[in-house]
Amino acid sequence: MEALFSTNLAVNDANVVYQVFEDQGKYVFLSENSDNAYHNFSFVRNGDSWNELELNKVSPQIKEQAVEALNKYVLNKGA
Repeated sequence: MEALFSTNLAVNDANVVYQVFEDQGKYVFLSENSDNAYHNFSFVRNGDSWNELELNKVSPQIKEQAVEALNKYVLNKGA
């Protein structure tokens, strides 16, 4: 499966690269960090909002960054 895009998220004072994949309507963020220090997580689009599937797995700051990246991707894809 090929990534839709990659994005850098600030996680615990570190810059972490995530590859983002689409899997049956879910947008999955997979960390490129090989030691699993950073959680993978996913979102689904519900109307005009993004809902995190793994509740409380990521902080509000990481969720905000991820949603911003998703919105940029969706807006650019539709342009």
